[in-house]
Amino acid sequence: MIPARYRWEWQHPDEEEAMEWSERLGVPLLVARVLVSRGWSEPEAAAFFRPADDHALEDPMLLKGMAQAVDRIRKAIADGERIRVYGDYDADGVTSTALMTRLFDRLGAQFDTYIPHRSLEGYGLNLKAIDLAADVGVSLIVTVDNGISAVEQIAYARDRGIDVVVTDHHEPPEILPEAVALVNPKQPGCPYPFKGLCGAGVAFKLAHALLGGPAPDLADLAAIGTVADLMPLVGENRIIVRMGLDLMRREPSAGIRALAAVSGTEPDHLTSGKIGFGLAPRLNAGGRLDRADGAVRLLTTDDDEEAAGLARELDRLNGERQRLVDATVEEAERMWQDKKEKDGGKGPNVILLSGAGWNPGIAGLVASKLVERHYRPAVILAHDRETGKCKGSARSIDGFDLYAALTECAHCMDHYGGHQAAAGMTIEAARVQELEDLLHRIAQEQLQPEDWLPKKKADLVCALEDATLEAAEGLAALEPFGNGHPTPRFLLRNVKVRESRKLGKEGQHLRLTVEQAGRSLETVGFRMGQLAEKLVAGRTVDLLGELSVNEWNGARRIQLVLQDLSSQEALWFDRRKEADAWRIIGKMAAERTEGLCVVCVTPQLAVEASGRDGFRDIEIHGYAEGLAGERLLGLETAAALEPATIATNASGRRLALLGLPDNEADRQTLAGWLSADQGWDSVHLLAAPRATQAKTLKLERRHFTEVYTLFREQKNWIGGPEGYLRRVADRIGLPFASILLIEDVFEELGFIRSTGVERTMAAEPSKRSLEESERYRRMIRQSEAADFPEWPLERLKEWAASGRDNL
Repeated sequence: MIPARYRWEWQHPDEEEAMEWSERLGVPLLVARVLVSRGWSEPEAAAFFRPADDHALEDPMLLKGMAQAVDRIRKAIADGERIRVYGDYDADGVTSTALMTRLFDRLGAQFDTYIPHRSLEGYGLNLKAIDLAADVGVSLIVTVDNGISAVEQIAYARDRGIDVVVTDHHEPPEILPEAVALVNPKQPGCPYPFKGLCGAGVAFKLAHALLGGPAPDLADLAAIGTVADLMPLVGENRIIVRMGLDLMRREPSAGIRALAAVSGTEPDHLTSGKIGFGLAPRLNAGGRLDRADGAVRLLTTDDDEEAAGLARELDRLNGERQRLVDATVEEAERMWQDKKEKDGGKGPNVILLSGAGWNPGIAGLVASKLVERHYRPAVILAHDRETGKCKGSARSIDGFDLYAALTECAHCMDHYGGHQAAAGMTIEAARVQELEDLLHRIAQEQLQPEDWLPKKKADLVCALEDATLEAAEGLAALEPFGNGHPTPRFLLRNVKVRESRKLGKEGQHLRLTVEQAGRSLETVGFRMGQLAEKLVAGRTVDLLGELSVNEWNGARRIQLVLQDLSSQEALWFDRRKEADAWRIIGKMAAERTEGLCVVCVTPQLAVEASGRDGFRDIEIHGYAEGLAGERLLGLETAAALEPATIATNASGRRLALLGLPDNEADRQTLAGWLSADQGWDSVHLLAAPRATQAKTLKLERRHFTEVYTLFREQKNWIGGPEGYLRRVADRIGLPFASILLIEDVFEELGFIRSTGVERTMAAEPSKRSLEESERYRRMIRQSEAADFPEWPLERLKEWAASGRDNL
């Protein structure tokens, strides 16, 4: 078998409802199924197929504090006050700052911008920055993507004669700052209907309010911030991102053109995915390793040459960031393995690592990498030996609320913040072990065994016939995809492999062609090339992936981008025509004895196998019955085992069958050993030595007719091995045991009456079919089993896959 790397979950959308939506909305059925599976109402679903319309945006004045913010900013502009836009160093903060720059330029404001240095100043407002603002005559600070927690700093700003308007989207604390205006959809008492805006989204709403109408020419920056900050792409965010993508494709700014170029794409090909994996990391790079001001200038300049230079610098910093992340991940991995070894091989429930000299700006990226590798919550801390403090970031897994867990540990940290999946914190180095112990205990209490297995959610199960080019094009209408509205993912069950091969210079990728019901589909699996050898033609697999349209040389074809696959089938190798099974088993053992299980057709053969050189470390078993129904029990070295016992011992995945049973009892035992939950990687059919290949005589209907005629003539007789029954056996040419079996069948059907050892034929027995006798039916099954060792491979595989009891 090929086990899946993830736990798969999928929806079961109402098929009747999907068919109705498909007809009314005019979309392929597969698209309608996705919409139904995601729980949209029909009006919400219909909105996916309408053009982005700024009239669908919510009224910005519904945001609590917006009226006060607008009044104060308009007064500052009218009076010629000096305004400072105070941003943040991540992509959301950068785009928020750039958006306010464009806005204030249009409004004629006297302003400048300030973004703190991540390492030197940290996140949010700080007292030194406020002093710098006061020294140059700033009288109004407008925060973007920060400020909701800056109680002390805003009070200090007021003392220095500076008013503060806060625009933010982070979770508000219990005590809010006393600012001139607080604009945050998440603050208590805010009636704004959509709570999922990012910092740039809140700034976009401020622009809407200040301008007296929507600002579609600023939607590009709001869209980038929304995607980069992993906001849910639903509701108003979906409208903003669609507007922004449309603007960037039609009229990209100089900065967007340059940023797209260094990201390896063109503006008219931009998608939410290319923003998330191309543009956003480069906008983040400046703030992670240096200052973020260059990214703001890139997004606000009209000069193509300046934009190109700034984009190249961000691209260089991003490459440096990638190398630094890779090096830190490897160092962290070594530390984690050492910690696991000291802990007996398991390690704490939460990965918490601290390194002197690590860059706190990449801590979140490193934590994410470790979560991907080990699927445990991870905390990465950069230790500053001069201050004795550690700054870092954490990432979580499904089922573990990181923010709630850190709240329980608040007493041992200087400060922290975040949400369920991600967080940041500052802590004294001396208290790091205390934090690790607390998080380990909390995870132990909260997480169930299944929570430690990563999940992949599919929208639905579909057949290969549903995966059409029309359906893939229809799914594209559901874009933009992202957090909260991911690219649709499908589960294809029981498809057959037609061809598999490796791709890439080092064969690290997989190209797989599958078929089902006369249709075929090409799939590609990145970093899955190691599976190519196991995916032989004809093997049945289940696939999990995303449908896409592959364009090459003007041709458009549908393909599935694999995210996971599994197969409950073992690889079967029919080697019954090869001589010297002992040599074959010996070669298998030489490759690896661990997990090699040999099941011999008789206990005697198992005893012989266990005594051969090189076989002592192999798990060897024999059937209870042996060939021809002969029971041979009590052999310590070759005991017959129940399938459950085999499953416990057979973790190595290779099963060698030295001969196949010719009786029903052992065949049912084999069925248990071959069941899917045994997890065999491969099954090898080998020929048993000739001495064991005895054949059982098959009884035919004519034999029953001949014996019945003789019994009717005799009328009565004495049972037993001597006398009449022996003469019947000799006359017909059957073994004595066969005559006894026929006698048992006739007695069961009421043709014979028994009194002790006396047998009497019924004078006028009722007409009955032989098939009414359980003993006869058992004999037929045994007769079929007698042919079992000669079955061809495909029939054996069908038998193994179909429940084993209906062939």
